[in-house]
Amino acid sequence: MSEPWHGLREDMSVIKTTLELIRDKVNEYFRNADPRDEDWVILSNILDHGGGVFEETKDKLVMFLANIQHETAISTYNSTVPAKSGGGYVVVTPPLYIDLFVLFYANFLNNNYREGLGIISRTISFFQQNPWFTHANLPDLDPIIDKLTLEMTNLDVTDLNYLMGLMGTKYLPSVYYKIRMIPFRGEAMQAETPATKGVRTPSEPADPSFEGSREEP
Repeated sequence: MSEPWHGLREDMSVIKTTLELIRDKVNEYFRNADPRDEDWVILSNILDHGGGVFEETKDKLVMFLANIQHETAISTYNSTVPAKSGGGYVVVTPPLYIDLFVLFYANFLNNNYREGLGIISRTISFFQQNPWFTHANLPDLDPIIDKLTLEMTNLDVTDLNYLMGLMGTKYLPSVYYKIRMIPFRGEAMQAETPATKGVRTPSEPADPSFEGSREEP
């Protein structure tokens, strides 16, 4: 049975807080360039569950979480780490890294369509100037995240048509970004290992005197 290693995280809303922080940064950038009373950027779905237009998204840049994927580029992991007390080691499950795919949708219709084109241009400009976030330029970033990178991602016509259908809306000027990487690190201890010779901490070199020291029977 799993036991707490050094305390479970109480706040597991890392996806929500990460996207809200990015929304705040983009919105601040827009308001500095063109102040107005209401926000320029909203983190939201575009339609309500009944298929009607969500009024708060009109004439705004809508951030929409379109997909979540497992990041498989990270493969190096040592599951044995020093215990917080007792001098032994504990085995924990490997972290899971995910990427978020976010659509920035300029929801400006009819006479405001041209303003939507300007909004998309500003969005691209913002992320060209801010291609990553760390605790230095985003102080409220969750402590479990060291760095976020944002990559503009291409969608062909078929994929774009599918995405708009998924959202239940018609195409308007949009740009699609991949946000990588958000770690999920469970802190439950899976097993306990005594501090015996041959068990070492991650990055600690093996003891050459131990390797090959077993005698043949």
